[in-house]
Amino acid sequence: IVVLQADNPDGDSLGSALALEAILSEMGKQVSLVCAIDMPAHLKYLSGWDRVMKQVPASFDATIIVDTSTETLFDVGKLDRGFEWIKTKPVIVIDHHTESSGISFATVSMVEPVVATSELIHMIATQLEWPLPVDACEMLAVSIMSDSLGLTTSSTTPSSFRVMGDLVER
Repeated sequence: IVVLQADNPDGDSLGSALALEAILSEMGKQVSLVCAIDMPAHLKYLSGWDRVMKQVPASFDATIIVDTSTETLFDVGKLDRGFEWIKTKPVIVIDHHTESSGISFATVSMVEPVVATSELIHMIATQLEWPLPVDACEMLAVSIMSDSLGLTTSSTTPSSFRVMGDLVER
């Protein structure tokens, strides 16, 4: 499974990607993290940032795009083989930006108005009874804190606090 971030990675996109890697790996899946640009220095404090590759692997079964639901945030020319290889397999979008134009080739789009993509990943994982290993919980929490500016933005809800509480408890 390829977990793809847009060309403007932030704490939510990288944290979401790393959390999905931990969750899916726990489920026995092979995961490749991809972002077409070098990871910015300010994100290199997140353990695992160095596993993000610039190229889509030659063999994969599906793609999960995190923290963006618009094609305009990708420079297709930077992605090895562009979107054409990605379009040949199922594409799942998980994002919290509800005002975007969407990914035209997405098989499934889960776009919900929550404070961070990681809050949505937590919702999906708990509803589907996916494992939430400690490293995934840490990345989900960091991601939520990043996008909510420490749970202070206007998009932070009581649910955001409950999710953080669950992640800390786990």
